[in-house]
Amino acid sequence: MGQGTQPSGDAGHGSHRRGILISFSFLLAIAVVVIAAQVLRPVLQEPSASVPPPSTAVPSTLPTFRPGAPLDRIRSVSLDFDIVDNLHTDWQGVDARLDQVGATTVNLNAGRVEFTAFDWPAHPDAAAVPGVDHLAVAANALHLNADGSDREINLILDTYVPEWIKEDPSLAGVDARGRRSTYTASAAQILEGEVGQRLRDYAVALADRYHPNQIEVTELFLNVFSFGADDLALYQRMTGAKDWPRSKGGEINTDAPALGTWRSEVLRDFMAKMRTAVDAVEGGSQIELALDVRVSWRDPAGGRPESGHDYAILLESGIRLQLWTYFGRAGQPPEQIRSVTAALKDAGFDMTRFIISVGLWKGDTQVENLDSISAAELGVAVGEAATNGIIDVNVTPYSLMTDAHWASLETAWG
Repeated sequence: MGQGTQPSGDAGHGSHRRGILISFSFLLAIAVVVIAAQVLRPVLQEPSASVPPPSTAVPSTLPTFRPGAPLDRIRSVSLDFDIVDNLHTDWQGVDARLDQVGATTVNLNAGRVEFTAFDWPAHPDAAAVPGVDHLAVAANALHLNADGSDREINLILDTYVPEWIKEDPSLAGVDARGRRSTYTASAAQILEGEVGQRLRDYAVALADRYHPNQIEVTELFLNVFSFGADDLALYQRMTGAKDWPRSKGGEINTDAPALGTWRSEVLRDFMAKMRTAVDAVEGGSQIELALDVRVSWRDPAGGRPESGHDYAILLESGIRLQLWTYFGRAGQPPEQIRSVTAALKDAGFDMTRFIISVGLWKGDTQVENLDSISAAELGVAVGEAATNGIIDVNVTPYSLMTDAHWASLETAWG
């Protein structure tokens, strides 16, 4: 995510001088005013291209983030945090794009607990840009559909904590070889530690301040960095086992099914705690909670237990699941998404509990210049996603959408 900065104030002037120096200062001040007026004139004449003024909006001044009645067809687009926290974002342009494709819902990235989209009173030093409520700015621009009806607004909570881990490496998850993560906390920290507590606190703050339609929790995976001493102690307490599953050679069996079940139970219990915390907010029980999860193309209904994403276990927490059907990254054709929805239906799941997310990324995400799926592929993918009882389809991220992608999505969703 982009780092926000706040301009520093000017230093105080030195002592005043007399005579010619006073006259020079006076003329200089006039010149500064004239120049400033010329610079500001285009901004004042063209509001759509100007930088939005800092917003300190409080919840009472915000538009509604959710319509009065549930929608029977949900089509959402997710906005990156670098767009949400950018003071130069053309929000009228964003709104026009959402109107163009008939998006019923917009998902705004609210940042991380260490880099927030507004001034969080509990942690004011974490604000991306102190004094600016980026979510209020976005919401006021995007809350209405073209026909004047309310557009649903969801908020995304990113669980990565890289800066916090830099300050306290003991919070980090550890892999089977003893290497610490630079982004993710340990399973024990997420379920029982201060990291998990702050994540729940942030969800509560978002719920209380904005009353969003849904809070989406993202980047929560336990497949690699969940083998530290604190995680072993948690594993022993939760399963009754004396040690990690091990191979005949004595190495940790990182592929043991028992680990996938345990990791999924950790995330289930964490999300259940978050559900309880959000429910305690006035009107909180009306706010949906969703967790982003990975997809298995070989066993779609089984989920990805190795990541902690056993769908059946996670759904026990009373949340929804947003499936990352990112076919471009998996080397799959877009038509394969239909096989995912079919498998979920055949497994007897309540299909209203699933959101099918179509990601525009293509290829290895580790490369610097990541490619994206074609506009034609996007059109096919969103059509395949809305099958077998799926009513909620998401497209992400906004930043990768081109004119051709928007035109294709308009045709598919029109």
